[in-house]
Amino acid sequence: MVITVQLIKLSTILLLLCLASCSMVPTSDAIYHSRFNFEQVSKYSIYQQNTEFAESQNLSRAIRNSIEIAIEKNMEQLNFEYADIEDADIIATYHIFTNGRDFSIYNKSVLFCEYCLKANAWYKTDGDLNIRQGALIIDLVDPKKKRSIWRSTQALKIKTKDNSREVNEKIQLAVHSMLKQYPKIK
Repeated sequence: MVITVQLIKLSTILLLLCLASCSMVPTSDAIYHSRFNFEQVSKYSIYQQNTEFAESQNLSRAIRNSIEIAIEKNMEQLNFEYADIEDADIIATYHIFTNGRDFSIYNKSVLFCEYCLKANAWYKTDGDLNIRQGALIIDLVDPKKKRSIWRSTQALKIKTKDNSREVNEKIQLAVHSMLKQYPKIK
């Protein structure tokens, strides 16, 4: 009887821990161009940190490195191979929303037009893209057209008191949640 009560308590604790850990995984939304052939993608690239594109973003090297490592790790899990820009099927870009002006510049650099979405064949995974202060935005760009063909957003909720480990964990979780939204290949 005592063992049964202890097993019930232990089971309850484990269940609560599982539920708590599941609720900590952030959810993200994505939108993508349904006419792009996502099945043909096997190679990706990221703009190097010394390029004009990367320098246009006001991010520390630590944040950039953390985001890029998270992207690389998750793209590898999707079985994509890293390649030079010239050989890539898609280019992963990223931005952290701080103000409308910077975001407008970023949108122009990836040729993303939210007003054009209704006129084109775009598909949403869930709800609207929720872009708020501090949100991470990842775009996958068609290198031939230099246009975003996939976008996902996720609130990072980084606080000033967060240490580098906590910031890195938040970025890792967000990028994982975002790239899980990549269109399923049949």
